[in-house]
Order: sequence, then C-alpha cells, then structure tokens
Amino acid sequence: MSRQRTINDSAFWRSPKMAGRTQEDRSTLTYLLTCPFSNIIGAYQIVPRIAASEMGWDTESQFMPILRRLQDAGFIEYEPEQSYVWVHIWWDHNSPRMALGPTLRQKTFNQIRELPEQWRTLYTDDLIQRLPDNGELRELVSNAFGPSSAADEGSTDRVSIPYPYPIDRGRVNTNSNYNSNSNPTTPEPEPLGQLSTGEREQINVLLRNTPDQEARFLLAELSKAMARPGHITQSPIQYFHGLLQRHRSGDFVPTTQGAKTAATLARSQLKAMVVSGRR
Repeated sequence: MSRQRTINDSAFWRSPKMAGRTQEDRSTLTYLLTCPFSNIIGAYQIVPRIAASEMGWDTESQFMPILRRLQDAGFIEYEPEQSYVWVHIWWDHNSPRMALGPTLRQKTFNQIRELPEQWRTLYTDDLIQRLPDNGELRELVSNAFGPSSAADEGSTDRVSIPYPYPIDRGRVNTNSNYNSNSNPTTPEPEPLGQLSTGEREQINVLLRNTPDQEARFLLAELSKAMARPGHITQSPIQYFHGLLQRHRSGDFVPTTQGAKTAATLARSQLKAMVVSGRR
C-alpha cells in the first residue's frame, strides 16, 4: 500500500543545516525521508543495492560514500552490520506527537524495540527531548522503555578522564608542541564542559567497552568539533555516536594534533624496532 510522505520545504531547502550540502547530499536526504523503506520513527533497515538502484546510482562508488558523508556530518547514523539508517532530521518533517498517538503508538514502540541495541537508549532520549515539556508523552516513552541505561550503577565517568595528549585548538596556542612527558592531568577541554549531566552519562554508556586511549581520542575529536561553531549540525551526542560508529567499523582517523603526533611517534618506534631486529 502506498504512503504519503511530507517534507517541510523551509525546514529542508532553507535550513541552516543544509548549508554546504552537495546536490547528492540533498538528493539522498530527500530519498531517506521519503523512500519505501522508511517507517514511522525514521530509523529503519535498507537494502543498499536497492536504494542505490532507486536513486539511479552505483552502490559502492556513489550511494555508500554519500551515506558515510552524511553520517560524518551528523545527518544520519548508519549501522553497517544490519544496514540500519537513523535519519536525525526525521522529526523536522514528521510529528512525534502523532507517532505517539493512540492509533500509531504500539507500532511506534515496536519499531523502536527493533532498533540495534546500541541505538535504543540514544533514540528514546532524543525522542523525549522533542516532546513537550512536562507532558504525558514524555512519561509514556520513559515508562515504556525504562530509565536511561546511562544511570546504571557502576558506569565510569569517561568524559572527565584527563587527556594524555594536548588537544589541537587551532590558533588558540600556536606555540605549543607535543611533549611525550606532558602532564597526564591536563584539565578537561573546555567544550566538553558544556555538556549536560545527561549527555555525559550517555557518552559514558557509549564508551563502556572502549579502551581508555581510544576513548580519549574520540572525546578529543568531539571537543574539537564542539569548538568549531556550526560544525555539529545535530546534537553533540548524535555527532559522538557517529564518531563511535566509524571507530567500530575501522573508519575513524583522529585529526586532533595530539592524536596525530602520538600515531607518528608510534610508527617511528615500530620502524626503529624493525630496523633493530634486522641487525
């Protein structure tokens, strides 16, 4: 059965979020907002080969690179193992209140339960924030999916872990150089201090199984993005979730100065070990 999908024209074509987006980006977002794979909640499974065919593109050379680019920009999340897409701008064009109305509520809840496990808490938290304050709908979602797992006992505060490498702050301190003996108690970067308690808890949950050094690199990347006005088009949590997805798929490459210097140092040490072993 066919469905009608509506796009808010001013919230799409004239939105500041769309500034700098290519025609391919805009076409793909239009597709993700209207495609036959889409559902009530804007987070659903796709078949990349079919999606690319419906767009008139090649899968590997056109569709997938654009999908990854939109993820890097914070417009979507993509879970490659199950081919799930979460369209972050979905509620800019659809009504969450209607999705939670009596007619659609159970179907909405079922679709949320079908999401990849690592997305569910993040998704429901995002949905709650889009509902009216002090409204019964917020309580309805909270009761249906329980308290945020971010409040679990025993979760470690990873956001406040001091960084072992200096953060690249652009032109803030152009005379600073990397020092392998730098003080490991470097204060937490200022942009991360802007995160709310709830956002910190969510990041702690997302980092639960991530080694400390890699967590520091990811947090440094988030700090750098937050320090650049307009770089994060959605919420810091959604942006960080995209970083983590890239990290898990092996596509994450640190761009902060300390992380790059550390990687260079590691490569030089490895090279020295190889040369020494040949003697």
